[in-house]
Amino acid sequence: MPPDARLPRRNAAAIKAPRFPILPFDEWRISLARGSALSPGLLMPGESLVSILWKFACANALPGHALVDLISPEVHPHEGVAPVRDAVDLTRLSRVLRLPSNVVRASLPGAAPHDRYHEVFRYCRQCAAHGYHSVLFQREDENLCPAHQQSLQTRCPYCNGEIPYIINASVIGAPFRCGWCHSHYSYGRLSLLSTTAAMRRQDRIAISRRLRLRSSNEVEGVRPCADGNSRL
Repeated sequence: MPPDARLPRRNAAAIKAPRFPILPFDEWRISLARGSALSPGLLMPGESLVSILWKFACANALPGHALVDLISPEVHPHEGVAPVRDAVDLTRLSRVLRLPSNVVRASLPGAAPHDRYHEVFRYCRQCAAHGYHSVLFQREDENLCPAHQQSLQTRCPYCNGEIPYIINASVIGAPFRCGWCHSHYSYGRLSLLSTTAAMRRQDRIAISRRLRLRSSNEVEGVRPCADGNSRL
């Protein structure tokens, strides 16, 4: 009798393709020239670098310390680096992630006065349920999720802990989860292999509209308020 004769047959209808392309590395120290890719089409408008790295690591079965080593080899993986433009090598990031430089740049807050950001991770629970974190959520003058109109949270709903907004091995190793108790930030267990659409069309439109408003106001030297209005 063949060794697999007693194994139950899989239901082909129950097997679903993953949301992200699974392109594993041969080894975690593989050269950048043979790296993997994450299509920009799989990303949401205004997606933060932390959110992008979570998806990239999951798609390629890459441990947190390996990914940090790839993007910032001069930094100890457990100490990490702040996800801001002045602290990371944008050219190297684009090369590792195989993403356009404008996508990588937009995922990071800058160092200008109007780019002040929270140093503690902030999130919307409904966005987390869809595997999404926006760079907007870290801005000091943003208090609501533009898609769901929910107050942004900093504490884990289970252990009440906070994690710093940083790229290190422990943060990357816990995608959309608390770094202390590893509970999911969403309202239920998040599956990055889900085939469900990441976000409703109206949610994408609301986020894009808020991003455009911020961009136009900052060009004109006007600072947007948390309620969507503007002031000088």
